[in-house]
Formats: sequence, C-alpha cells, structure tokens
Amino acid sequence: MRPRWEENPVLAEYEPWFMLTEKPTKAERTRRRDQLLKSRRAHAYLLAELASTSGMGEMLGSGPVYPLLAGTQPDLYRAFMCQTWEHMAVNGSVGLVHPDSHFSGDKEGRLREAAYTRLRVHGDFVNQGNRFFPPPVGHASHFGVHVYGQEGEIGFDHLSWLVSVDALRLSAEDDGTAPDPGIKYGASWDERPHRKRIVRVDEAMLARWQKLTGDESQPVRQARLLSPVSTAEAQAIEALVGYSLRLAEYEPQIARGYDESGAKAADLIDYNTPDDSGVARRPADWSEVILKGPQIGLANPMFKQPSQGSSDLLGLNPMTLADDAVPESEYVYVAKPEVYRAAQDVWSDGRTLEQLKESEREVTRARNAAAGRFGVAASDVTEEQVEAELLRRLRRPYTEFYRVAWREFIAPDTERSLYTVIAPPGPAHIHAIRSATLIDSRTTALTAGFWSGIPVDYLLRTTRVRHLDVAQARRLPAPSGDHPLASPLLLRTLRLNCLTSAYAELWEELYEPTWPGYEPWAVEWPDMQSLHAVGPRWERATPLRSERARRAALVEIDALVAVWLGVSADALVAMYKSRFPIMQDFDAVTWFDANERKIAGGRHTFGFGQTKEHYEHFLTYQKKERHEPPRATPPPSTRPTARRRCARRTPTSPRGFRRPSTRAHGRRLPGETQRPAPEFRRGAFAVKVSPGRRK
Repeated sequence: MRPRWEENPVLAEYEPWFMLTEKPTKAERTRRRDQLLKSRRAHAYLLAELASTSGMGEMLGSGPVYPLLAGTQPDLYRAFMCQTWEHMAVNGSVGLVHPDSHFSGDKEGRLREAAYTRLRVHGDFVNQGNRFFPPPVGHASHFGVHVYGQEGEIGFDHLSWLVSVDALRLSAEDDGTAPDPGIKYGASWDERPHRKRIVRVDEAMLARWQKLTGDESQPVRQARLLSPVSTAEAQAIEALVGYSLRLAEYEPQIARGYDESGAKAADLIDYNTPDDSGVARRPADWSEVILKGPQIGLANPMFKQPSQGSSDLLGLNPMTLADDAVPESEYVYVAKPEVYRAAQDVWSDGRTLEQLKESEREVTRARNAAAGRFGVAASDVTEEQVEAELLRRLRRPYTEFYRVAWREFIAPDTERSLYTVIAPPGPAHIHAIRSATLIDSRTTALTAGFWSGIPVDYLLRTTRVRHLDVAQARRLPAPSGDHPLASPLLLRTLRLNCLTSAYAELWEELYEPTWPGYEPWAVEWPDMQSLHAVGPRWERATPLRSERARRAALVEIDALVAVWLGVSADALVAMYKSRFPIMQDFDAVTWFDANERKIAGGRHTFGFGQTKEHYEHFLTYQKKERHEPPRATPPPSTRPTARRRCARRTPTSPRGFRRPSTRAHGRRLPGETQRPAPEFRRGAFAVKVSPGRRK
C-alpha cells in the first residue's frame, strides 16, 4: 500500500528477464537495461510509471494535504484513515480494517496520538492459516480492526493476537475463570473469548509502556502501543520496565554493514556467481566472507550456508564442523582490497597507546603483524614498527573486532525473533545484519548471551519492533559485567558461540579459572556431558556441539536472563505461552537419545539426518507396539573430512535411528548382535524441566 519505486517489475513488462532471473550480476543487469531502454516505447513507459509513483508519494507526504503524515513513509491506508476522521459526523463512529504499522514506527508519534484520542476498540488479528484473507496475503500477517469516535481523552480496549472474531466480540462477557489465554491452547490456536484478553489503555498505561520501549523523549501520548496477549503478562512487563541499564549507556559502536544495492551499484561487492565449471568461489578465510542474515542463528555463528537454500531447514551440523571452518559467502568484493576496506566503518579500540603497550597479547600481535607486513622474522621487528602497528590498532575497521551481531529483521512468526551471535574478526556483512562492540570483549560477549534469552526476545515481540536498527538496539536492556550471574552467562555464551578456532583468542582472553570448580549445569540433566570441564586453551571439545547440550545451555540462559531482569518463574511462563507458539509446538514433539541427538515430530525441527519415519518408529516403540527401539548407530564422527569444510552429512544413519529397511519390528537380522536400547529424553526438557518449570 506504499507507493515505492521498484524498477524491475516495470522493466519486466517489456522484458520478463528482470523478474525471472535470480541474482543477476550488476554488469549483466546494466547491459540488458541499457539495451531495453533504447526502445522509445519502453523508455516512455518507464518514465510515466516513475512520474506516477513519485507524484503519489509526494502528495501523500505533503504537509498541507496530510499534516499528520508529513515526515513519515507515504501510505495509502494512513491517508484514508485521516480522511475518515475528517469526515466523521459529530456523534458518529467509524470502523476500519487496516494495518497497524503506525503504532510502532519511529516517526509516527503524532499519527499515533491522533489515533489514540479517537480509538474506542482496537483488535489486533493475525491471518493464521489464511483464515481471514487468502494468499497472497501471508498466513502470519497482522491487521487491525479499529473503531473510532470523536477526539477525546485516551481510553480504549486493546486486544492482541486474535485468531477468531468471537475473541473480539465476546471477551467482555467472559467471567475470566478459564485458563489464561495465549496464542495456542492445547494443540490448536487459541480462539477462546476471555476477559483477560482486554487491556485497558489510557495515559497511565502508555507511560508505563514507554519506559519499556526506552523512547521517553517522546510525549507520553505518542508512546508506542504494546501488544500483550493477556493481562497475565503484566508482571513480566513490569519487571522489564524496572530494569534500567540499556545498551546506550555503554556508547556502543554499531555497524550497519554494506547496503546491499548501494554497495553493488558502487562496484564494491557483487554476487558470488559460479564459474564456467559451475563452482562458486569459496572464501580462503573469514576476511573474504560477507555475511547475510540467515547465516547466523541463535547463539550459532555457523548456522546456515547460502548454498543450502530455504528448503534446508537444519543448517550446519556442529558435530561435523571443521575446527578451521569458514562459511560460504553469497557475495564477493569486486573492488580493490583497499577500496573495499575503506568503505567499512572505523571503530575506536577504546584503549590508549600506553594500555596497548602494557598488554603482552597486543604487543605480540603487533610484532607478528609487522613481521608479515615487512617480510621479516618477528625477532627482527623494531620497536618503532611495533609501535606503528599498535597505533594502527587504536582505530581500525569494524571487521577486525570480535562483535555481537544480530539479524536486523525481527520476524514475529518464527520460532524465535532475535538471532544473536558473537562474530569473529574478519567477516563483513550486508545491512540485513547489525554488529556492535562495547567497552570490552567481555561486555560484548555477555550482551550476545543476554540477548539470546527469551525475555529480550519477548520484549521485541510485545513492543512490535520489526527492525532492530541502531536506535532500537540502543534502547534494549544490557548486562553489567559485575553482576553475580555474569560468569555463568559468559560460560554458556562462549561454549555456544566459539564453534571454530577463529574464536580461540577470545576464549583464552575471557576464560575464567573458577569455571571448572564452580560452574556446573544449573540443572542436573541426566547423563549430560559436563558444562564446566573446560580448559583455558580452545580445542575441539571447547564448544557444545551436541543438540541436547546446546538446547540445555539455551534453556539455562533463558532462566539466567529472567532472574537477572527480575522476571519471576510465573512471568517467564506467561512470556513463553503468550509469544512463542512455534517454539511450544516444537518442544512438544522433541526428544533426545542417549547420545544427545535430537529426534522430533515436525519436519521444521528434525534432528540432523532424521526423517519422518524415524519419529514414527520411535512413537511405535514408546507405545510398546514393538519389542525394541529403533536401532541406534554410533554418534556422528567429530573428525572433519577436509580443511575448511563446514559440514558433512552423516551416513545413512539419520541421527542414530537406522532406516527400517527390511527389518521386521522386534527381530534381528541373521548374524546381527543385539545392541543396548538407547535412552530417550523429552525434547526441550518439557518432561524433566518444562518451560513452566525451568530452574
């Protein structure tokens, strides 16, 4: 509904190649565009469409015509909304169905205030399963039902995440005694009317919510609208409101990365297209990598490869990841290296020259760098050359830092919304990722762990943040390095993120000698590998690689961050039930075997190498319909097959459950020895420690 100029669809009216070809190089696209526009007819059509789109945008953003929209993104629904207010009768009312993006935008404060003073009822609906609108409207798209009256004091009923009309119509008549509402109820979407769905919004409520969003520079009447599913979330929101330390207090340096289209237009980067033999270039080291959003996961900087595509849901297997693995890169730099680096943000190290000189680590690094620069042995490097390298480190490109990195887009309809990792020195990224460094490496790593917890993810979902850019990131809660829980959080964060030798220096710098004696698992997970049996040197066993151990660490981070923020156990349960329906679905059908491998009932959460049949066989065994469990194979080899190879598929054994083949249920093949039955434990620890009983 926004008049945005998109050239490719216009050109495709005359040459479909512009829409049908995926990821063309800039040179090829420019050649075809110039050739097409030699046609007078095509050229005239392009100019007419450009004039029409530009004119519509200027009109919708015009102050005299639409004063409430001036300075905002031009949008037809907002213009129509303003028109209905202007033409409403004195005692009239208006009901509209339209998007709600103005309730959360940075520049829409005046429009929000105007809407608040007229709203009587607001229902936030989600098009789950396309129950309200057919495709191409997305199955997870949100829209609002708004009842407006004449301008007055702010006071309206607000209901969020509705999947039925009755939930809006009848919630006020409910007695409120049924179990609290959520997004899911049992195995289906929660369509029930419930009194606790109704949140009364007035200026006092907006004032409390404004403290949570962190944008207290705006008037209260222009505060962003939160979207709690029920009043049961009030304690969670109050706890988050009461936490005062925000990222901005650390004065973080945040990089936006290369603008994808702008960097291609400037001949800095281009698509990594296959050569004549059909092989794409593989980066030799991290400095040749340009990361995209899907490549990073939750506390997993080696989540997915560009070549895997959207159909591969699992990504890379940490069990088979090479020690010196380097990710693929969908982009390569095409400018000269010095030009490519000059376009990167430059950050301050935060230390003085004297502090660098006092650091044995930094002096050794500088000496080795100078030796490489001048082609001499490290012992032959002069003190002047060492000092010159140290001076260069005072200000250097952002790619030379360990950073906390996150996906910029906050998706409301995925298992989790905020995907945060520690990025090593070397890789750049496009604008789909943001990365930052704080006052030191320890605080940077703690922030990566802190933001991996459910409470911070919940905050983003309930405050309707869709893009975690610089301003929004600065408003998020941040950890303090002297907190009693800092050491436990740091251990779990590093063991999840430090998957390759690229993190060896960070591990050695932040390692705490007290860990082996004082930091075991918070919960006694039965037969789980040790958490705290780690040494000061990075080695293959340093990171947590098995699916069960990684899930356990994330569960404990959820609890650590909740305690840190003052969120009670009941409030954490309310967060989980109200905002993470896909996660609940996955947890309900996930189990782990004695080798800490996952087997799950939904294809979007399968374990590595698992198929649907393996889960069906497991259920058959669980129901006592077969005499022995699915046969288990040895765990996947941890030896990498080749240098820098990121992943290796396990053999025909999917996650420890051999294919049924000709095996009859409950019988062994001739000559086959009986194997001990593997032990299964419930996924996401929903039996041992369910989301409602996390410790």
